[in-house]
Amino acid sequence: MSRPANQRIAGQQARALLAKRLPGSRRGSVRSHLVRTEHIAATIWRRWQVGPYQWRLKHVRWYLVEQTGHYSCGTRYRHWLTVRLLIMSLNHVGWVERLNGSWVRPTGVRGALKAGRPVLTPSPPGK
Repeated sequence: MSRPANQRIAGQQARALLAKRLPGSRRGSVRSHLVRTEHIAATIWRRWQVGPYQWRLKHVRWYLVEQTGHYSCGTRYRHWLTVRLLIMSLNHVGWVERLNGSWVRPTGVRGALKAGRPVLTPSPPGK
């Protein structure tokens, strides 16, 4: 994908990338993710002039550290959830573990990132 010419096109690229990935109706949380996605892409474009397909880890980390630093803990966490969806959509799964900060929890307490549900281990035969 080529570099976007301006921040509006960068936002549209990010929105299209994430819209394919999110199931469900476009109301509620899905719509919020799409709005935040456009904001994130436009902010990164203003600083680095790169679109979502050219992002590096430093761009995403810069956004989370510098641009969400003045937000409340809950808002930072919601931005983190959107960034995580974008990372997964871009197939950069390895970045998730490397972006450990106070934004990974809604309380703002820094800690190790845990995956969602625990893995179901098969029970031994005979039980």
